[in-house]
Amino acid sequence: MNRFVKQFVLKVSRSFGYEIVPLRDMRERDFALHLRELLTRLEVDCVLDVGANVGQYHDFLRNRVQYEGKIVSFEPVSHHLGLLRERAQKDPDWHIEDCALGAQEEQKEINVMVSDQFSSFLEPDYQRVAEYNDMNVLKAKETVTVRRLDVVMPALQERLGFQRPYLKLDTQGFDIEVLRGATGILPAVRALQTEASVLGIYKGMPSYMDTLRHLDGLGFDITGMYTVNRDAALRLVEFD
Repeated sequence: MNRFVKQFVLKVSRSFGYEIVPLRDMRERDFALHLRELLTRLEVDCVLDVGANVGQYHDFLRNRVQYEGKIVSFEPVSHHLGLLRERAQKDPDWHIEDCALGAQEEQKEINVMVSDQFSSFLEPDYQRVAEYNDMNVLKAKETVTVRRLDVVMPALQERLGFQRPYLKLDTQGFDIEVLRGATGILPAVRALQTEASVLGIYKGMPSYMDTLRHLDGLGFDITGMYTVNRDAALRLVEFD
């Protein structure tokens, strides 16, 4: 469909309170609507996109959530960085930071996998979800910079002028480490999104119960749980 015709049809349908959703996008619809309401209610003025890969979450925010504010994407893998910087030239409110986040400031090796969405500081575990095994195979290792968010965020706030951030985490088993490096700024974070693991695909990966206990200890409440993926038997692998 012509892009302008599509935009017109969507605009008209929304004016009547209807949303036209392609079948391929139905799985994300509820989460997009929930996140749109959450970001609006909390008056979020910047999304911190930790583990950006090649910008899929940016696209989700802009196209599905209809969020128009600032986005800061953190990504350490060199190949992804080049793609992100090229894409960000078309969006003046999209800012790219070339580092990972963690519990301490350091240089650390990251495993770059055959399917790059599986890249992680952790080693793959092939025991639980067999259908991911061919994708979660080591292709290369890179030494990357790891920063603490409570060191990085004040400088970002001074440069970009935001006050009410939303924190999105998708670091393939490293989310709790990111939170441990964010203790100084978490009171300023209006809400966060993390990926919780039911069937671990990395060695030493925190379980979903570990994640829920950690978030509870930090004083966060749950507003929703949304499936990320399932295995061939329809067992839940991860949820946001």
